[in-house]
Amino acid sequence: MNFLKHKMKRRDFLRTMAKAGLTTAFASQFAFSPNVFAAAGDARRFVMVYYPNGCSREKWHAYETGGLGAGSLADSPLSPLDSHINNLVPIKNLTFAGHGGSSGHPEACRAVFSGGVDGAPSFDSEIGNALGGTLTNNLHVGCWSSKAKGSEYMPFTNINGNKIDVPDNPQMIYDNLLADVVNGGNQSETSPEDLRRNRVLESLHENLDLLQANSLNVTQQGKLLTHEESLNYYQNVLNSSLDIGDGTGFSRPTVGMSGLNEEAEAVAQAQMRNIAMAFQANVTRTASFQFMGAQDESLQINFPSIRPYMGDYGSGDKLYWNQTRSHVSSHDESDVFNSQTLWYNMMVAYLMDQLASRPDTAYGGTLLDNTLILVMSEVGGGNHQQENPGIYLAGGAGNAINKGIAIDANNAGMSNLYLDIANAFGLGWNNYGNSFGGVNGLLV
Repeated sequence: MNFLKHKMKRRDFLRTMAKAGLTTAFASQFAFSPNVFAAAGDARRFVMVYYPNGCSREKWHAYETGGLGAGSLADSPLSPLDSHINNLVPIKNLTFAGHGGSSGHPEACRAVFSGGVDGAPSFDSEIGNALGGTLTNNLHVGCWSSKAKGSEYMPFTNINGNKIDVPDNPQMIYDNLLADVVNGGNQSETSPEDLRRNRVLESLHENLDLLQANSLNVTQQGKLLTHEESLNYYQNVLNSSLDIGDGTGFSRPTVGMSGLNEEAEAVAQAQMRNIAMAFQANVTRTASFQFMGAQDESLQINFPSIRPYMGDYGSGDKLYWNQTRSHVSSHDESDVFNSQTLWYNMMVAYLMDQLASRPDTAYGGTLLDNTLILVMSEVGGGNHQQENPGIYLAGGAGNAINKGIAIDANNAGMSNLYLDIANAFGLGWNNYGNSFGGVNGLLV
């Protein structure tokens, strides 16, 4: 082991990490994978978007299978995606049954997102681990996810199968990930990237030295060796460069996580921009976005952008009734519930706009050209059904999938879709979770 000269107390280490622009939650996202340079197919970047409590499936699926065109989505909560219809693949007749599905929200969150394997890493973490990233293998961001009833209502798990508490503050995400990448007028001789790398490495090395000074048993020594190997790998990664082109399109979010209901739409949009900026800077190739937690009752989804679609709850005192909360409205499957799923898709459309407007400095074209987006919930219908869930794929995906069509999955399982997505990235997986093949008509 490399015994380093400088010693420090743990509280000093945490303080140094804070000065480095990292929180402990963010630091935990660094996954050091030997597969960081795994073979990639045509798709290059992946975003997994979670929305809670399912949808009114009859309304969500109010489109015909086959080629999509003008008006195909007019009667569906997918209508905000109409401008990106050529990069859209809505999917009917998938099933969660046998693939992690459950009538209980916590039980579904334990297995639906990991291909039916209870407590395994969620699919986004598996993809992030396989693809790797420059600074983090998987960027997790959220909107009101911190208001979840508990960790069991969280959909995403890390590579060790532990639930991920997704950060909601867009300003914190930007400050941790991008503030030093974008110079912001600081014209020092040392680049912002190098300054940040030096601070982070100093913090990590000093903490390692502190651990080495302790008497450790065999198991602890093994963990320490793994930590050192990861640190050495990370030092090599930090020698690489982040390419942000001419630096345009990068800006710190104007909104944080105040907890004010009326700011939630701005928070969601800021997090979508954070994903786009992280992709543009090539910080990561995988990102996950979480709208709240399962069975959520914290956020009133009553924003001006969707009030024309909310029926009786779109004006007056009813704007603030409990029915404007996701879980409460889900069991009614009313206009207000449809307006909520419409809002989720408005935010995804905003993400697609952001990706389409930014160059992909690593792979060419725009970020949207190379990105595959999966949008899904933990249950199918608002009454906990497991059949025909509201799911779609979006993005150019490097032309690895057929786009501009609606597909009938013929009761294929969710794990089958995961398997096809993995192979759209050229990962060559033979199975994933409880998969028994793919989804006919999806892959090119």
